[in-house]
Amino acid sequence: MTSTIPAAGLRPEARLLLALAAPRWDAARARHTRELLAAEVAMDWPYFLDQALCQQVVCTVGRNLGRYLPRDKAMLPHLWIYSAAYEANARRNRHLFAEFGGILRALNRREVRYAVRKGPSLCALVYDDPGIRRMSDLDLLIERESLEAVGGILTELGYRQGVPSEDGERVVPHERKTKLFWAVHLNNALPFLKPTAEPEVPWFEVDLCLDLFQKRSAGGVETGAVLDRARPVEICGEPSFALSPLDQLLDICLHLYKEATSYLSILQGRDLNLMRFIDVVESLRVTTNADLERLPELVREVGAEREIYFALHHAGLLYPDAIPTGLLKQLEPQDCGYLDEFGGLEGRTRRWSQGFLDRLFHPDRWTDLPGPSSIPTI
Repeated sequence: MTSTIPAAGLRPEARLLLALAAPRWDAARARHTRELLAAEVAMDWPYFLDQALCQQVVCTVGRNLGRYLPRDKAMLPHLWIYSAAYEANARRNRHLFAEFGGILRALNRREVRYAVRKGPSLCALVYDDPGIRRMSDLDLLIERESLEAVGGILTELGYRQGVPSEDGERVVPHERKTKLFWAVHLNNALPFLKPTAEPEVPWFEVDLCLDLFQKRSAGGVETGAVLDRARPVEICGEPSFALSPLDQLLDICLHLYKEATSYLSILQGRDLNLMRFIDVVESLRVTTNADLERLPELVREVGAEREIYFALHHAGLLYPDAIPTGLLKQLEPQDCGYLDEFGGLEGRTRRWSQGFLDRLFHPDRWTDLPGPSSIPTI
């Protein structure tokens, strides 16, 4: 990831956070970070910590402070909080890897076609330190005809579809209206959960995705074709399958667009976070030039122009040197007015009154919403 970050208009805390949230470190970044720490600026440290948590980069910040800036402790109050977050997440991810590895073994034994998406795949294939990225669940892309078989495997392993009970010790089945809404409107099966005795992992969760595109999306791609392109890799210590590099980049950008523009995500404060844009930049970094040359053709073929440009354009605002200019130009749609819109996937398009960088670091951006999401919470 480039050391060049935007400066104009950003609070000093945001500039420092962008510098410290780098998955890869070098001398130039260390020098720039020390300059920011040493600047005669009154830092709002509670705001900085809150943003490190909201942007889901507190673990990365903790790793970098403890490993690369050990003599700068006096400049940052309560360093132990950030270091503890990194160490706790590393332990948490080890628990998740062990559990998810068992699921992948079971799928392999039954010869189910699947590909691991998002967190576990990124931790295994993109980041060299799985402790810097927090995972929440095991995301699997499967064909619709495999849903019953995979659901049976998960049931045998102790998983149930539902929500945690108040005491967190069991899974309560979903209401009928929730099941109907997800079946009609969403591209995922309802999540499978299993309570645990681990304090850092209250429950394990598996998310079964049947289509990379949302049902209201203009584009589409056959899940079978995506799985045909899946590559054999090792994930969670097991022989497994991941999306091809281009499909993985496509998937990450589609997910980012969905979360950034969904009413439900905005209301829950999870529509924008820095880690998702870092995922985009780092996935670009590990994609070969030959594959990147094919990206515009794939995007046009599957009809993902809006989603891909949205993700790369905004990632470029945060990391100006990380997105190839020529690639961005090839992907640019004729009308970019949609970049400031939200709610389109729910059929209620609105426009933001704030710019992207203001929204990203503003915890109250949800006040722009005219009303609640129509998607039932789970």
